[in-house]
Amino acid sequence: MNVSVIGGGLAGLSVGYHLKKKGINSTIFEAQDYAGGLLRSVKIDGWTFDSGGSHIIFSKSKDILNEILAVIGDFIEHRRRTYIFYKKRYIEYPFENGMYSLDRNERYEILKDFVRNLMMKKDDPKNLLDWFYYSFGEAITEKYLRPYNEKIWKRDLRKISIDWVGRIPKPPIDDILRSSIGIKTEGYKHQLKFYYPLKGGIETFARNLVKDLNVKLSFPVRSLKFEDNKIIINNKYICDKLIYTAPLKEIGNYIKLDREIKDEIKKLDYNSLTVVGLAIRGRVPNFHWIYVPDPDIVFHRIAFISNYSPYMAPDGCSTVIAEISHKNKIKKVEDEVISGLKRLGFDFNVEFSKSWTWKYAYVILNNEYNKAMEKIRNYLMEREIIPFGRFGNWEYLNMDQVWVAAKELVSAIT
Repeated sequence: MNVSVIGGGLAGLSVGYHLKKKGINSTIFEAQDYAGGLLRSVKIDGWTFDSGGSHIIFSKSKDILNEILAVIGDFIEHRRRTYIFYKKRYIEYPFENGMYSLDRNERYEILKDFVRNLMMKKDDPKNLLDWFYYSFGEAITEKYLRPYNEKIWKRDLRKISIDWVGRIPKPPIDDILRSSIGIKTEGYKHQLKFYYPLKGGIETFARNLVKDLNVKLSFPVRSLKFEDNKIIINNKYICDKLIYTAPLKEIGNYIKLDREIKDEIKKLDYNSLTVVGLAIRGRVPNFHWIYVPDPDIVFHRIAFISNYSPYMAPDGCSTVIAEISHKNKIKKVEDEVISGLKRLGFDFNVEFSKSWTWKYAYVILNNEYNKAMEKIRNYLMEREIIPFGRFGNWEYLNMDQVWVAAKELVSAIT
């Protein structure tokens, strides 16, 4: 069987890796001059930046975790030190577990609302905002969940599908009750311990995957043709099956789509991402990352990635990245990031800054998503094109979930 993969991000590389494990060679076509997509690390004057945003390795499955770590090689294990900037103070993440550190009047307010919410009769949630109210009550929703999610998604949460909630762990009631009376609890325990490459940044994962794969870099796909149950790429490469992991919004550039399918693809929504890297002279706080719901601060998350690995910065120095989601292009924001950090209480000695913008970063599961994707998937599958991954199949997956889904896909087609 001759298999080709369009897109050399994590999804495409994972498929290629698992095909190789089955003894099947594949050809991966990547338009950029590097593979890995958002798993991109850039080294400048001794500072290493994860320019595609902060990514960490974790999994509920020990077997899956070990498979990924085996590819990475040398790694560091961490216990998560993550916070939310809330009312000019830092509380531990997630909010519903970290609220033990709030003053007792606010904890009482949250507890009263949470218990009332448990007891009241409610309609089934129809969208993300409904689900927050349904699951957490009004107090937790309005204090943190709504402002943070509106900031990162740049959308009315009533327009985001209920399908999204599968990504959000729902804490045990006992955890919320304990935290609300001042007892410390741990949330999202599957992320409590995480791993990171010792050297080279997160791109180490992608670089090690590429080593044994046939990846054609700087190879934009310009045309797909169908003849005798075969797929022809750029009038040259012939395959029996094609796995598509590139952005689904772009597929109409090289395959003639029916008008109905074009209209369905237009319904797919996404956000872009700008990552600002700061080279810092001196040490930073012993945090891993901070969530920032404050709408007056430009970034939604700040990550101290020199705390992920000491090899991310020169001796005595630090590397910080800020993440800013947006719907459209944004102006140069380095100064706003530095200003925002000062509002968080960090007045760093910044040697230099650098920014990177990614058109496709976050897929948005809007209320039209399900019906649109069902039609798009069926249309492509009829033509032996298998959509896969965050952008190819328009689904939000963590790295370990991509890995598992790739294994399952390869098992299904071989």
